[in-house]
Amino acid sequence: MPNVTFEPDDVTVHVKDGENLLRAAMMADVLVTASCGGDGTCGKCRMIVENGSVDTRGSSKLSKAQVAQGYVLACVTRVIGDVSVRIPPESRPGTAPSRARSGRVANTVLSADDCGARIPRRRDSAAIAKRVVTMTPPDLTDNVSDLTRLVQALRRQHKLTDVVIPIEAVRALPHIGRDGSWSVTALCAEPIGSAPMVSGFQPGDTTAASYGLAVDIGTTTAEVSLVDLNSGEVLASAAEYNAQVARGEDVITRVIASAKDDGLRDLQRLVIETISDLAHAVCSQANVSTDDVITYIAAGNTVMTHLFLGVSPEHIRMSPYIPAAARFPWVSARELGLPGHPGARVATIPCPASWLGGDIVAGVVASGLPWSEKLTLFVDIGTNGEIVLGNKDWLVACSCSAGPAFEGGGILNGMRAASGAIEQVRIDPTTLEPVILSIDNAKPLGICGSGLIDAVSELFMCGAIDRNGKLDADLDSPWIREGDYGLEYVLVGSEESGTGDAIVLTETDIENLIRAKAAIYAGISVLAESLDLSLDRVDEVIIAGGFGHYLDLERVMTIGMIPELPLERFSFIGNGSLLGACHAIRSREMLKRASKVAETVTYLELSVNAAFMESYISASFLPHTDTTLFPRSEQLLETHRMERVGS
Repeated sequence: MPNVTFEPDDVTVHVKDGENLLRAAMMADVLVTASCGGDGTCGKCRMIVENGSVDTRGSSKLSKAQVAQGYVLACVTRVIGDVSVRIPPESRPGTAPSRARSGRVANTVLSADDCGARIPRRRDSAAIAKRVVTMTPPDLTDNVSDLTRLVQALRRQHKLTDVVIPIEAVRALPHIGRDGSWSVTALCAEPIGSAPMVSGFQPGDTTAASYGLAVDIGTTTAEVSLVDLNSGEVLASAAEYNAQVARGEDVITRVIASAKDDGLRDLQRLVIETISDLAHAVCSQANVSTDDVITYIAAGNTVMTHLFLGVSPEHIRMSPYIPAAARFPWVSARELGLPGHPGARVATIPCPASWLGGDIVAGVVASGLPWSEKLTLFVDIGTNGEIVLGNKDWLVACSCSAGPAFEGGGILNGMRAASGAIEQVRIDPTTLEPVILSIDNAKPLGICGSGLIDAVSELFMCGAIDRNGKLDADLDSPWIREGDYGLEYVLVGSEESGTGDAIVLTETDIENLIRAKAAIYAGISVLAESLDLSLDRVDEVIIAGGFGHYLDLERVMTIGMIPELPLERFSFIGNGSLLGACHAIRSREMLKRASKVAETVTYLELSVNAAFMESYISASFLPHTDTTLFPRSEQLLETHRMERVGS
């Protein structure tokens, strides 16, 4: 059996003859970006064959210079003998994005207090909580069973009736009851719409050590916060790339992967391992024992929620787009493989539709929208753009597939917001020379979503690209040239990049961004039109998600991704999914409110909506075919044009 050695990891794995090089990396637990899930279409899983035998096929995703240097795409390369390959930095996901590591000026995110002020004060307890139960010791005159004794005490002391107690808790009760001298702490769960449950016990009074983990299961990144259930304080937070990215960057790719062989189990294992590692990390930071974690509340899109729970999402991607469930029962953390008390339970925020998940529901609750009188537009921008419009009386929502461009997918030199990613671009309007800022000020490896939006906006304002996104070949500038893929704009020369190759923006890259932004704007437009509302009536726009944290609103409006509204109407809440999960883990009322939002929101399916396609086509220009929708951008464009003419 051939040996495959991955450098610089210095990891070797034995594989069968003819094994796919990308699968070999998976077997070795070496993380490699594979946006397309191994179909050979994204060009991200580049490796350099240093020595050994492989059989590969050519790819338009590799330049002639790269092929000469030994680059191959791992997903279309077979191992036919011992081989040593090097994984270049641009093929790595990198560490999870961190606001502290970015040099870009970030938008001001609403503080926890600001968000809390939007939500009515809560006086209830968490949906799962520790409760001390004191039982009368048995004797010959009182010989009822331990379980009956416990149930009677729960009814008398905590007003809990018709309690469900699973067999694993019953098994532990005789020993724990006697060890605690008939005083025990019961883990009492009160799921929404279900009978109360006691899922476990501890001897004596352990209520002082009561913790929960709020989880955002992102398609790209998972984030966890450790919450003290007594004080409601967030003690520690941590984020990491969802290990499922090794199986594909977007949800469709993962749905397809889940239907292959042992794919569903594999994808569930990867996300559980990611969350488990984060759980151990935050508990270690706060010096808390994982044994005192009694609950998880997780929010994720519908596909991520299915994969997390090991439920097939296969039918979500096929008409009529039906998920296995919108609301899932609470499950045992131990059954899922998550750390915590043996009785710890896991709840997930309900998902209203196939393409509208619990992450958006959690974000809507966190933003205070269900209590607001204002006409509010809630937008979460990512591979899918989820949009909610409404107020406390009604909510209408849709989801539009924007594609992976905002996270660097489908872009020749695109990458996630990791060290070395170009995150900010400014272009001299006269010479077209770029000035770039990369994360960590590291040598540039590629360009992430915020940098891509900057670059296209700047090129448009400088007159270097037209409304169709085509570069002007007649401009006398060394920064515009003919490349392997047609006309391209040079962001970083080969001698200055961290890859040894120039980092460029091609016309195809620009086209992919225009398609992504058109989908977002079309979704917003169709929601408003379905209600016969003009977008200028929107009182507030709430931008959620880590990507939104670094959006330059002026430039986003310039390319026509969001409505041109006064800047003071915009607010940013950061990771609304995690923030909403934190609210839900502290308060049963907040968890109940999330369930109500999921039940009452009206979902507009855009895949069968003719108006969406019309709006999408109209938005597939810079900034839009109807320039009256963007008067400030048009005025700015004219000002720049006059300056160029004058110079």
